[in-house]
Amino acid sequence: MTKHVQTISTLRAAAWARGLTQEQLQRVELETQDRFYSAGEIVCHKSSPATHWIGVVDGMVKVDVLAADGRSTTLTGVSNGGWLGEGSVLKGELRPYGVVALHDSRIALMPSQTFHYLVAHSLSFCHFMMHQLNARLGQFIALAESYRMHDINSRVASCLAELFNPQLNPQTHPVLHISQEEIGRLAGISRQVAHRALHELEEAGLLRIRYGSIDVLNVEGLRSYVREHAE
Repeated sequence: MTKHVQTISTLRAAAWARGLTQEQLQRVELETQDRFYSAGEIVCHKSSPATHWIGVVDGMVKVDVLAADGRSTTLTGVSNGGWLGEGSVLKGELRPYGVVALHDSRIALMPSQTFHYLVAHSLSFCHFMMHQLNARLGQFIALAESYRMHDINSRVASCLAELFNPQLNPQTHPVLHISQEEIGRLAGISRQVAHRALHELEEAGLLRIRYGSIDVLNVEGLRSYVREHAE
């Protein structure tokens, strides 16, 4: 059983755990392990077996894909309270992405056997998973729409707002410890272009740029900005 108090607290407070029986929750606590990853450390490699459902207890990770020429693209970020990798675990396939700690992070690792046990025996967990997969689909539809229909500032606003998705990132802190380079990767643009876009959003009163972090002042404002500035 994991011995870290914060991990146990995160498991018990998770939305997917609220409908579990005491026996089911005890099994989750017994079988789920946790591990600390330093900033830049790989949580899982692309094409590795999906042996665990991954939860962020504290910190933030990024989901990356790496091209044959070594170029990487960041698909999304996941922060406190968020879980990822359910699709690959459900299908029992190799992960089509890698996961890297953006900064020091504590990660919960639920074995695939435990995950499938909950799918088979907990209706509430299945309901949560339906909402999770629907939110994930919506996230990537929004990503495709952003690339095709939004201007640069809107793409950056959309990426920032998605870090506050209540289903996928339920506990994101308004102070994001994320570099402008990483924001650029999330939006598919260079750091320099991301820098200019962030200053535009700051002038609009939606965020405040600090050294090494960004204070998000108005999440709904970011979402409205995206809707109003689509090309």
